[in-house]
Amino acid sequence: MKTYISLLLFLGLPLTILSQIESRIHHSNIQTAFIQTAEKYIHPNVVLNLGSENSSSLKFDDLGLNYPSYYFRIIHCQSNWTPSPLSEIEYLSDFNDIPLRNPESSLGTKVPYLHYTVPIPSLKVSGNYIAMVYNKRNKKDTVLCVRFSVAEQLVKMQTSFSYAKTNALRYSHQTIDFKLTIPPNLNYAGDEQLSIQVRQNHHSINLLHHLPTGQFNLQENSLSFPFFGQENAFPGSNEFRLIDLRSSQQKLSFVDQIITSEKINLINSQIEQPQGLYPYVQRNDLNGSYVIESYENRENPLQADYVQCTFRLKTKDNLEEIYVVGGFNDYSLSSRLQYNPSSGLLENKQILKQGIYNYQFRSKNPPNSTLEGNYAQTENLYEVLIYYQKPGTRYDALVGYSSVVSGQ
Repeated sequence: MKTYISLLLFLGLPLTILSQIESRIHHSNIQTAFIQTAEKYIHPNVVLNLGSENSSSLKFDDLGLNYPSYYFRIIHCQSNWTPSPLSEIEYLSDFNDIPLRNPESSLGTKVPYLHYTVPIPSLKVSGNYIAMVYNKRNKKDTVLCVRFSVAEQLVKMQTSFSYAKTNALRYSHQTIDFKLTIPPNLNYAGDEQLSIQVRQNHHSINLLHHLPTGQFNLQENSLSFPFFGQENAFPGSNEFRLIDLRSSQQKLSFVDQIITSEKINLINSQIEQPQGLYPYVQRNDLNGSYVIESYENRENPLQADYVQCTFRLKTKDNLEEIYVVGGFNDYSLSSRLQYNPSSGLLENKQILKQGIYNYQFRSKNPPNSTLEGNYAQTENLYEVLIYYQKPGTRYDALVGYSSVVSGQ
């Protein structure tokens, strides 16, 4: 498959763009930035259908309360998240660089904040996009970047799941097979035009690094991939852990202790343990997603408060770097657990908005599967994204998208 490296210098961005733009919050006073869709569950790397963007919006909270001068812009990217060579007029129907005015104030919360809702504008072409907020018309003062994609359903696909075929991977890995039906009007001429990504649980890293050469059936206009070497095998991982932070007044699921404080309420999770050495146990989860909601004030999201949550892990290995990850932090290895000698536990404190959160513990050492384990029975959500550079164009269009859940 082709690897496209953009050599275009994108005017005004705070760095020389020869690299990917990541989802990232750059200011410490900014919290809970995400793309809101009609779904209740929130996750990174949202995929919208072309033409439905106006029903979605970028949301974030500013705990600084100083009413800064924020501006919003949209950046079109290639399949590898480097800016595409398209000019704004080629992918936007409206003006870019929109001033953000009249944020909403939180109601009755211990941690006051300003809540911003920015509608996603109409877009002309499919592909990857960055929703960017910056301060005082200075694009070098980036406040946040959030990735999302827009798909046009031109390529149809069939997907299927099975356990891995080799004995070494059968009990720990899942395999996904897919077959593409490419319409003749796309003028498909070979794999070099395609970039295929497969994601597990909305994770931004493509885990299928080496796809075999596709086999094209001219009569069916179909493309299939012979995965003889288990290139399509994913570690099954485990069902996500959960903590219910919707209330600061009563202990909900997997909450051990609530400490009422003047400025912010403190919530300790139940003490967790590594579960990779135990048999698989089926549990309902959100596949890494999360929900923003106040238990006592469900009808008004502005009454959802912020709490300080302490994730706690009891393990014999206190020297290895272990992190808490989930959709709420884009699975980044940024929230490291630290050893607390007074409790004898590894702990990490997070400022989170009230809601329900899925999370896992992850090590920087990939072979360490004892924290969560890998089980072929785990229910995971998979996304298949088909990027295609149409003849005569300069950008990677997202021409096919499908999301499926293993085991269903």
